[in-house]
Amino acid sequence: MISGRKANFFDGFSSKIKGVKITEFPSILIGQLGKNEMYPDAISGTEIMEYCLLKIFEGQLRLGGRIIMLECKDIPYLIRLYEQFGFNVLEKDYEDGELLQMLKILEEDEIIESKEI
Repeated sequence: MISGRKANFFDGFSSKIKGVKITEFPSILIGQLGKNEMYPDAISGTEIMEYCLLKIFEGQLRLGGRIIMLECKDIPYLIRLYEQFGFNVLEKDYEDGELLQMLKILEEDEIIESKEI
């Protein structure tokens, strides 16, 4: 369960809608990212994330939302990579072997708004 303060942070408005606590948030999910170990120097994890986020920002105008989510194994170098791009591990109790959930909340200057209304 997410606290009211955290819910307010995620949706940017309120932790309740019509008196009911918000427990779900629209988000963009980054699916599986990976590198072929046979070609370790062909592309870096940083380059993969830069490309991925570029595509998300290009589509964000149509998709909306301000949360980007991904799941990853509990491997320190992976966590550090995603943290470099502004992702944070969602604090919760994880089962053994469960993938960590990481979130990035788009800052105001990262959100693309339509000029046409």
